[in-house]
Amino acid sequence: MTSRSFSWLTLLSALVVALFAVPASAFPGFYVGKKVAKRVSHASFVLVMNRGEMSVVSVMPDYDGPFEPFGLVLAVPGDVTLDRVTTLRREFLDRVDQISAPRFHEFWETDPCDPGPVQQEWERDLRVKTGSDNFLGSGVDLGPIKKVPKELLMNVKSEQKSGEYAFFMAGEEESFVDLVKSRGWVLTDRKQQAITRYIDAGMKFVLAEVDPNRIELIGGERAQLSPVRFWTEHPYRTIPSTLGRLAADGFQELFVLTLDPDKRFQTANYSYAYPPTNIKVKFVVKERMGEFFGALHDLWLAKHPQTFWEEYAWSSDGCGQPCPNEPLLINELLTLGGDVFEQNVSEEEKNPKPPEMTKDEKLKAHIELEGYPPAERPKHKKMMQEDRKELFRRRALLDRNHYVITRLHHRYDDAGMPKDIEIGPAEGGITGGVGIPKGEKGVLPLDVKPTAEDRSQTRYVFFHPWKGMKACDKPLRWRWGKPPRTYRGLRKTWVVEDLVRKSRTQIKPAEVVEAPIPSLGLTGEPPKPVPVPEADAGAAASKTTGRCGCRTPGGRSHVDGLGGWLILFGLVSAAARRRRQWEGSGRAELNRRHR
Repeated sequence: MTSRSFSWLTLLSALVVALFAVPASAFPGFYVGKKVAKRVSHASFVLVMNRGEMSVVSVMPDYDGPFEPFGLVLAVPGDVTLDRVTTLRREFLDRVDQISAPRFHEFWETDPCDPGPVQQEWERDLRVKTGSDNFLGSGVDLGPIKKVPKELLMNVKSEQKSGEYAFFMAGEEESFVDLVKSRGWVLTDRKQQAITRYIDAGMKFVLAEVDPNRIELIGGERAQLSPVRFWTEHPYRTIPSTLGRLAADGFQELFVLTLDPDKRFQTANYSYAYPPTNIKVKFVVKERMGEFFGALHDLWLAKHPQTFWEEYAWSSDGCGQPCPNEPLLINELLTLGGDVFEQNVSEEEKNPKPPEMTKDEKLKAHIELEGYPPAERPKHKKMMQEDRKELFRRRALLDRNHYVITRLHHRYDDAGMPKDIEIGPAEGGITGGVGIPKGEKGVLPLDVKPTAEDRSQTRYVFFHPWKGMKACDKPLRWRWGKPPRTYRGLRKTWVVEDLVRKSRTQIKPAEVVEAPIPSLGLTGEPPKPVPVPEADAGAAASKTTGRCGCRTPGGRSHVDGLGGWLILFGLVSAAARRRRQWEGSGRAELNRRHR
């Protein structure tokens, strides 16, 4: 009887684990260890930055498995060498992820009696003013301050990270499989076959040995690895994404981010579509964007299992409307690959000759020099000339680093991606998920259409009608803008983050989407209550008691989700204890009779 009780408890525990299991994600590689064990990636970003024929690729997976030394194996183009491989800090890819992620935005109806222009949240001026203005409202006049051009205050250095990985590649007379085994890593037959297949296709492999003490833990046996960056002199168009199946445990999720000077990118060998955007949703979605978007994506994939979503296409000079944070800075663009492209820029282009100073510039320079003692003026004049050269050098650097950011996203199993993904430049730009609501119902364009400029984002909206007094003769209603000055809430743009760790079942799109989405079978109307038989007095009474374990029309059962599993676990445990007690008393009775 004890073994039966154990079986029941084991089965229930397995069900609970299955309920909260996190789907895995893929990247163009896999993990190896000193012994065979499950090592899985749950989230993966592949960023491809292009200029001309060159590409710089950054791969950022996470890791779930034993915290002992392990290795990351990545497939790379055939011309990649160890001096072209480096490590970045995670924050650089996180920034591109946040800028391009689907977002939630609130529109507020402005005061109907205020005839002034309507300002949007993305039009706020967050700069600190200096000079004759009062600094931070202190009432202190800072006096005249020399205005330094903003370009001279920018960080223009590429930043790499060291210490987390040790990189290895096979020599000319050595096979990669032999290299891996010689360093003590275990390769299964399936992994060896995959390595051989890609090497025969002209690719190479990089072994990145990971120091577990240098990685960032994000819960349990899960860690976030830093991005590995490599570059190639050829366009990077095929991502060996099926390699990620070797580090998979069910469905996988892949985010492909591209930065190109001229064009957005799209999938070349898989179909793609644009997610529903500018859709009105309920307020509960605000802080649960990951749960909502995951459930919405699942509705789409149920009908289109081999289709990518193109979730964002926008110039790097901007960051969408609204912006979750500021646009990419020049040092971030250089770190993600711009520093590699700068190696091919001529000295004349890097250091342009400044133009002749205008009369106003000469006058300002003369006045500034007059403020120094005569003996110091030659030194300061030379410094001014060097600053002017640096200013135009930096302006030329900024002019060379404008990109279109594209975000592609897919969640799949073996059937959803039977072959490696190929990407390529798209023709023309697209616009979608933008605009200002109009009228009482807040009408917004729901389509994504071709345009000359890329301005496409995935945005979900909520409206706050005006609730104050209308103390004027001709109130102007339904003008939508940013929050009023009296708003004390957090002025944050909520975006989809850490999607693979969010529940995809807790939020039902049919219950929170308030606009029809025919492609997903959503009407925009609240679900109709499920009819129930006429209840007697006892049933009616139990309905009002709250924790009865029953389901009310249109409501949620108290045994749904975690609470239900815990109740079930308690019932089974109690039954097992009672059975053991009964079994013990039975044995005692038998012993008494034998005596």
